[in-house]
Amino acid sequence: MVVDLENLRYVSNRLRGVTSLEGPPLTILAVGRDSAEALQIPKDKEGIFQLSRRGYAAIAKVADSWWSREQITQSRDVFLHEYHHFLLMYCPEATAYPLWYNEGMSEYWSSMRIEDDKVWFGDHSRNNGRERDLIDEYGNINFNTQVLFTRRDLSQHTYPYDKLENARFYSRARLAIHYFNSTPALRQQLAHYLRLYNMGLSQEQAVRIAFKQTYYQLDTALREYVEKGVSRRGFDIGPGGLNLPRPDVKTRRVDRPEAIAVLADVVPRFIPSDSTATKELVATNLAVNPDDPNAHALDLEFKPIGVRDALAKLEELERRFPNNPRLLALHGDVLAHAVIRHRAAGGKGWEAGAGQAREMYRRSITASPFNPRAYTGLGELYAAIPDVGPVDEGIAALDTAVIYASEPRLFRALADIYLRMNDLAAARRAMRNAVAFNTREQRPFDVLLLVNLELLMDLAHATPTATGLSFKSGATYTGPLRDGKPDGTGTWLRAEGSSYTGQFKDGVPSGHGTLRSERGDIYDGSFQNGFAVGRGNMNFAAGKMKSYNGEVANATPEGKGVLETVDGRVEATFRHGVAVPVAAVTAAPAR
Repeated sequence: MVVDLENLRYVSNRLRGVTSLEGPPLTILAVGRDSAEALQIPKDKEGIFQLSRRGYAAIAKVADSWWSREQITQSRDVFLHEYHHFLLMYCPEATAYPLWYNEGMSEYWSSMRIEDDKVWFGDHSRNNGRERDLIDEYGNINFNTQVLFTRRDLSQHTYPYDKLENARFYSRARLAIHYFNSTPALRQQLAHYLRLYNMGLSQEQAVRIAFKQTYYQLDTALREYVEKGVSRRGFDIGPGGLNLPRPDVKTRRVDRPEAIAVLADVVPRFIPSDSTATKELVATNLAVNPDDPNAHALDLEFKPIGVRDALAKLEELERRFPNNPRLLALHGDVLAHAVIRHRAAGGKGWEAGAGQAREMYRRSITASPFNPRAYTGLGELYAAIPDVGPVDEGIAALDTAVIYASEPRLFRALADIYLRMNDLAAARRAMRNAVAFNTREQRPFDVLLLVNLELLMDLAHATPTATGLSFKSGATYTGPLRDGKPDGTGTWLRAEGSSYTGQFKDGVPSGHGTLRSERGDIYDGSFQNGFAVGRGNMNFAAGKMKSYNGEVANATPEGKGVLETVDGRVEATFRHGVAVPVAAVTAAPAR
């Protein structure tokens, strides 16, 4: 199994042209089905991978009867599937993967077989019959790529119906990846689609531009591909091909305390924190590992106590276990959360606590270079209070934090720091990630800031035309010029549909203008020195937020304003798009 995992890491990174980050080995916890049920691991999950502020880990359900060859093969595929999730996500460059792509690629790569001096992928015989769920009563295969490409969650239904729908989803995703890997031209289209998706384009636009087909046409192409017969793909091993690694595999037996420590570290990541299994694991771990500082830190993480009691307990533990990175990071978390809440509520005197939290995170990082909890905590602190410390530290913290917690608000915070430094290219890169990872459409105004940055980056490098200017991105400007720069009322338009129409001065938007995203979000209001700043109206095409009217900065609610949501009306003072202190919602009238 270890040899297979190392081979998959080498082949996947080599063929995708990426390099995994340096870090501890991925812990994959293998549990039998009876044990999985006792640990309250979700019934509908054969395997689960998690990358978060706690690091990374995976659970793979294996056959209780290991002597059955068929069961071993199925368990092996689950191991490889979860490991490939890790390989996709743990890379230097933040890349957003739509759910269908993420699961489909992991399904496809987990089919790896080494035979006849080749590494093979896409063996159709390993589907375990799941494709039969795609066939209707007339024998037609239903792919429904529109539903496949736009699905965001694997838990949209109730068990066991959820299990059937998930089986269909995995089958569709795997066959779609199979199809797009069947020819060089299709592989190029798939790579183009992923680039567009990570540039912040909507799913609809990325599909339309990259594949140049409607969803109906994609359904037809996939159906024809499968009906003609799915073929696997092979790569040569040896000189000029894939030079597979030869790892030195070591195994050892672990005693009960060590096994309990691993269970307590991994299982609570995947089950509710208040479940019986979590409580028993954490308590048992502390009982059998009383001299392990990580056992004490884990116990404190799940103990519902107040800030003062938590700080007192942490100080006591730090005297007993000095410079333990986990305890120091947890100490920073307790301080930072209290400071952020106090400041958001309008309280005073939070600066000292912020400095103490930052110092704890610094000490934790010094104690252990691999410290996702400390980096994420420090990043959260900079996201909530951008001027809490040095700019360089804020960039380093957030840049590392987003590896483990790819949250839109952290990318946005990183973009805000770059904007303070007037580094528009880096800010745009961060905002593209903020939009691409915003699958819940929680911050629709981020889309407008991204369009604003795309506009400014275009304007920095222009080519004169008969009607105005053209840009490397394919966008155009139509309107008056002065000294080769937009000046007056004109229109900037990108090929995918985003635009700005309004006043320009000295080559950048200034005055009144209207900014539109290709998704349908609109900002109409004032611009200063190129950015949406001052007062304006926003209308959002999707998500919980419907509109905003009031003061803005960088195309984001900042100052006094009124936000309309599906739940009602919020009139408040906003900071970075969030009402502070937390405002009351006036319920929307019943319809």
